[in-house]
Amino acid sequence: MFASDLTVAIAVMSIACAATVLITVRLTSKLGGQKTMLCLAAATLAMIYFLFYATGQLFWAKLVPHSAAIIYTNFACLFAAVATGAVWRLPNTPHWRRGILAVALSGGTIIIVFWPLLSIALRPPQPGSAQWKDGVALQTTWANCSPAAAATLLRAEGIAVTEADMVPVCLTDASGTPTLGLYRGIKLVAQRHDAAVEVVDSNLSRLLAEDDWPVLLAVKLPYGVDDRRYADQWGWIPGMGHSVVALGRGPGGDGILIGDPSRGLEIWAENDLQILWHGKGIRLTD
Repeated sequence: MFASDLTVAIAVMSIACAATVLITVRLTSKLGGQKTMLCLAAATLAMIYFLFYATGQLFWAKLVPHSAAIIYTNFACLFAAVATGAVWRLPNTPHWRRGILAVALSGGTIIIVFWPLLSIALRPPQPGSAQWKDGVALQTTWANCSPAAAATLLRAEGIAVTEADMVPVCLTDASGTPTLGLYRGIKLVAQRHDAAVEVVDSNLSRLLAEDDWPVLLAVKLPYGVDDRRYADQWGWIPGMGHSVVALGRGPGGDGILIGDPSRGLEIWAENDLQILWHGKGIRLTD
């Protein structure tokens, strides 16, 4: 779905990539062969590193608080553009080889820019539904936990949406939801209701001290946890991300009330949250 925010972002980043290619071609024309090779190698390594370790992280939304942050902060396409420009100036290389490399890198640049939409086309999501249990939106597939959690968060703030409503705006596909896609979906819906979105980057003690609920939490069972209860009884798979919503303190102040889209309403002990939550989340603000 080509929403206006994504269309503008894709256009901006495409122009930026094209300009980067032209600038790189001009700059590398003044470099020697070894420096041009170094530029190509550095840009390619930076692109790969960014794709594996930096792209799509929630902290980017703090730096670029825009609904299309998933596009604007994917700087891997700019590194690919630098590599494309450097290829044209490779020394002692036939034009046809440079052409093949340039086309391959250009294709990679385009794929990177369009990937949030291409992934949906290649792996269409399940549409979701409107199943609720004790105020918690239930996920209809294993990949839909984030849009369901987003629906729970928004419903707790008085905004009536469902998992089905959030699947397309969160850019969910059959393999899950990108973190910045989740941010996008919540931000777009919040904006329609004159609410703002805050990225939470904290720790458990500070979260409890703030006492500002609800908060959507990105949780995951780390590898190497000795307590088998999480895997055997709760069904957690080590290393697999999940989204839940912390709704407040439990009855009598014991534990934390958690809306888990795979189970419904639960009470987690603080120790459970300490193990499963790693400091990232999203909440609405006035």
